[in-house]
Amino acid sequence: MENYLYCFLLFLLTSQSACGQLSEIKSDNPLQTELDIAVEKSVSGFIKKHHIFDISIGIYSQGKPYLYNYHRGKGILPTGNSYYGLGSIAKTFTGLMLANAVVEGKMHLHDDIRRFLPDHYPNLAYLNHPVRLVHLANHTSGLPSMSREYSGKEMDRITKLPPDKLEEFFRVYTSDSLLKDMHRFRLDTIPGTKYRYNGNAFMVLNTILQETYKIPYPQLVTTYLSKKYGMNHTKPFLSKADEKALLMGYDSSGKQAPLTKDEGYRAAPSMVSTTNDMLKYIKANLDDHDIVMQLSHQPTYTTPDGMQIGLAWHLGKDDRGVPYVMHTGKDGAGFTSLCYLYPTIQKGIVILTNLGMEEEELNLLRKSIIDNIKN
Repeated sequence: MENYLYCFLLFLLTSQSACGQLSEIKSDNPLQTELDIAVEKSVSGFIKKHHIFDISIGIYSQGKPYLYNYHRGKGILPTGNSYYGLGSIAKTFTGLMLANAVVEGKMHLHDDIRRFLPDHYPNLAYLNHPVRLVHLANHTSGLPSMSREYSGKEMDRITKLPPDKLEEFFRVYTSDSLLKDMHRFRLDTIPGTKYRYNGNAFMVLNTILQETYKIPYPQLVTTYLSKKYGMNHTKPFLSKADEKALLMGYDSSGKQAPLTKDEGYRAAPSMVSTTNDMLKYIKANLDDHDIVMQLSHQPTYTTPDGMQIGLAWHLGKDDRGVPYVMHTGKDGAGFTSLCYLYPTIQKGIVILTNLGMEEEELNLLRKSIIDNIKN
């Protein structure tokens, strides 16, 4: 009880302190170019509207990267090397690793996933239509959205676990746990025919990549990103030393969100990165000669409302008719993210913030920035 009261009083003090700091806004924006002014105009209003503590914007245009960092309060300004959680943008890295495996000849997009599993899974088909690799990457697999079914009572208990217990809950569920539970999966539709956003399918895909390469997925993806693109600060989870550069996350009300590592295979892929690394990712995605990246952008499914899906990426056209490739993300540790690529005009934008908010809000900020840029 004493510990609870101490934590409660500490929360009140830190919350009041944070609220008192919100009026002070720092930035490294030099306010010299048209782009600088466009970003300032959009971001300053956005920060005042929301409980923003830190936000970083990376823009790639005409072959050059541009970085803008903002902080609200008395703390320090983030840098291009500050870590943010990427949320569901992590799925694009799984799609990239699938594309690489295809280019290397280790698999084909339309292969039956059971070819790559270590056991017999007659249940991973519906009316003799198997789940194929591409179905995992475009949300049309028909697999259950979670690796295990939990009752309302169980979910309530899980969500109330303290951070260390929740980390253990994630950690003990390994790829072997997932492979075992996959025997109980039941499909209710023909794979490839219905779009249902599905993080669990990407964990199955991570497991397949791991089984194929005989390398743990975290090692597989981080090695690839580091060697090919120089992205040395993008990884599924951080070491204790790296955590010093991770910004504190906040929920939508401005309350600190505890950091919980997800090192298991229960829900969906996770990834942390920096704005500098994400600018490298944008540059690589815009490279017409990178056949792996280009394969990950190819449409593999079109929803009834016209949205196209690549290998995790969503494809469409903006209000100007300019084609884009995009993904957004939000995680439970207080981070929201957005990444938009415009291949035909060789531009891209990434927005990272340590506030848990609706992803559409970041999309409105992106649109405001883009609309304020003449070219």
